[in-house]
Amino acid sequence: MKRLWQAAMEARENGIRENDLFFDVSDTSSPYGEATVKNAYTPFGPIEGMVAVNPYYSYEAIFDHIIRPGKIPELTKYLCDLILHHLWKVDAFSGMDLEGFYVRFLEEDILAGAFGLEVCLSDFTKQEIRRIAYFYLRLCRTGDYERCFCDILAGMYKRSWINAREDGSIVLFLNQKFSPVEERRVVAIQSIFLQAGRKCRIFWDIPPGIVECQETTIGNFVLF
Repeated sequence: MKRLWQAAMEARENGIRENDLFFDVSDTSSPYGEATVKNAYTPFGPIEGMVAVNPYYSYEAIFDHIIRPGKIPELTKYLCDLILHHLWKVDAFSGMDLEGFYVRFLEEDILAGAFGLEVCLSDFTKQEIRRIAYFYLRLCRTGDYERCFCDILAGMYKRSWINAREDGSIVLFLNQKFSPVEERRVVAIQSIFLQAGRKCRIFWDIPPGIVECQETTIGNFVLF
């Protein structure tokens, strides 16, 4: 037996976009279950991503006044589909704490292009998008641009060093081979988390300074 949110997540995890999900209340497979996924694994056809829903299983109080057993008009079917699109998200989020709930909504905003064209979504994994949402929520709460910027980069580049200098500028040592994709990623994070005009110097896989001078605590080079 699947609950509504489980059926919706199963369809999405198998490549069905949310806009292609249709919750059908006129074709229930069992009175003892809430939802059944149909054709979720087939990328073709007019019923792509269809989920048959028993609307009386958990939501009788909502649907008892909207539909009646038997033939359901087409307009009513689409109205029920809109309602169920909302209900499965409410169910899916109900087990989260409040912070997780906010992060999920921020994640959806990011995927919808809330940060504009400067953030190329294809450059980031799903987990990184969620991480951006988490730190952006922290930024909204604390206003600590520098801390949030440093923390998210430290998570994305495990071998990086980040120095904040006395003049207010930031120096990044990413220990990462340069590529156009990596450059876009760093610039996108910078545009989200640093104030406009904040200076930020980026070094990739070659540390700056004088090589083979006296040994320092971080190697045989001198930083500025």
